[in-house]
Amino acid sequence: MFTVEVDKRVKGDSQTIWQVITNAQFFAEAAPNILRVEELGGEATSLSRRIHHKSGRNWEEHCKQWQPQDKFTMQISTENYPLPVSSIQRTISMQQMKRSTLITIQYDYTAQYGPLGFFIDKYQIRPVLKIFATQLLDNLARKINQTGDNRIISAQTILESKDSTIYTITPTTLIAEACKILTEKRIGCVIALDETNKIAGILSERDIVNAIANADEPVLNNQAKQHMTSNVILCHPDDSIDELMSSMSERRIRHLPVVDDNETLLGVISIGDIINHRMSELELESDAMHQYIEGRKWREVAMQIGRDAASEEFS
Repeated sequence: MFTVEVDKRVKGDSQTIWQVITNAQFFAEAAPNILRVEELGGEATSLSRRIHHKSGRNWEEHCKQWQPQDKFTMQISTENYPLPVSSIQRTISMQQMKRSTLITIQYDYTAQYGPLGFFIDKYQIRPVLKIFATQLLDNLARKINQTGDNRIISAQTILESKDSTIYTITPTTLIAEACKILTEKRIGCVIALDETNKIAGILSERDIVNAIANADEPVLNNQAKQHMTSNVILCHPDDSIDELMSSMSERRIRHLPVVDDNETLLGVISIGDIINHRMSELELESDAMHQYIEGRKWREVAMQIGRDAASEEFS
């Protein structure tokens, strides 16, 4: 049994990625030399497809394993398959990383012709499968990015990517107690809720520093309502990241509570959350450009010295 594996990091929510990598139409558009994919019916492990190749060949694939939001395996019929293999299956999986998702395409196969299969694999099967899988993955990643670009990054999107814990106090909480929460939880503000659980104010590190600087006496035993900001600037789940940044910049604030239509607190977005989001985007763009450049180099070398030599050069 031989194995060929390629992987690539992409940015996007797991649902979008899963929809792209399992969609038959997207596969037909992304796979090299594939004219169309005919769905024969079924879902999950009963899924069946017929693949139509530009050479005029066609073969069927049947789902062998299906784990939603994780991976799926297609057992490929070797009858009419364009490579000399006696068995072959393709697994596409996704693994959530810290700031991205790792997509892996793996082919597991057995070469024909017994002992000669090793040489056939080295000089024919492996190079072809590696090129096919790499181009397929690159095209799927491009489709994921295009799909993600069409989805506006909103306050809700940012909340889903961070810790959902919300730290709150009441207007009568002592400043000393609020300071303890800020220190222990390593956060920059706490939200003050009234008896109906509606936002009464926001107490930030800046509010406390200003209180200490301007007071003639110690303020640690004062209540939060004496120093918190009562006129709280809010945002809603559908507000875009550009709107959040504009609001923070114009009002010179660093935190935005997110509320629904009933003004129920859903979470808090900080300037740090937005910066982390932007840094993640830049990091993935850099990785994508690096992989693109490496891919171009490989193809250029392959044209000059052949696929096998290029594979050894870049291994």
